[in-house]
Amino acid sequence: MNLIQLLTQQFESVKSSPRKSPAYGLSFVAVLALLMTACVTQSQQANDNGASKARARAHSDLGSVYLQQRNLEVALDEFTIATKIDPSSAMAYNGLGMVHSALGQDALAEASFKQAVQIEPNNSESHNNFGNFLCSRGRVDESIKEFMAAVKNPLYATPAIAYTNAGVCSLRKQDVRNAEVYFQRALQLEPLLHSAAYQLALIQFNRNDVANARNTLQNAMLSRPGPELLWLSVRVARLLGNHDDESSYALELRRQYPDSEQAKLLQSGN
Repeated sequence: MNLIQLLTQQFESVKSSPRKSPAYGLSFVAVLALLMTACVTQSQQANDNGASKARARAHSDLGSVYLQQRNLEVALDEFTIATKIDPSSAMAYNGLGMVHSALGQDALAEASFKQAVQIEPNNSESHNNFGNFLCSRGRVDESIKEFMAAVKNPLYATPAIAYTNAGVCSLRKQDVRNAEVYFQRALQLEPLLHSAAYQLALIQFNRNDVANARNTLQNAMLSRPGPELLWLSVRVARLLGNHDDESSYALELRRQYPDSEQAKLLQSGN
């Protein structure tokens, strides 16, 4: 029972008691004053808590900006400040995990990620980033669990990214079958997702399923494909005997990415 509930109960008790003396009026006024004070106190506490969370969020946002700029020292300071202001900020601990991971401080990174997902078990960003950390350290099975935890949240804005990450990590242990499933799920959600389209088409190409590889690449080629996608499309078109497409993709590769490794392979005749 909180303070307001307790005082309200006392107030009702005073109201229902017999009015045998002037003390009743004094009791009524005293209880009413306490009720008002309690309301003000709780309101102030709520305001202070909201202000603290806003400050912590501001520091976390700054930390994210510095992290993107690879200014790891300042990013670490900002996320650390955020956790001190609001120890319940999953966003701040998630940021700390990414900074520690980038610094090679694996024990601190893992502890921070675990704290983030403990605070907010449905925080898909934290699960996805924790999964990436685990995958990069060769802990594939553990990483897949985190990616799947990320996509379970129906409010997650980018589940296709987590599925793609699960596919890439599956390939690290030569699990092509599950990798293919994950890439297909990613493309069902985001048909233009280049990374998933490239990985799935490459699997199909490597097993000589070039017709499906072409189909997989078609959507991704609609929105500024990168050199990997263009080079794979050149090879797929070549095997299918589609010389017009081969020439078109080769021209685009040379024009858009003349210094890329893929353009050099094309130039060498490979």
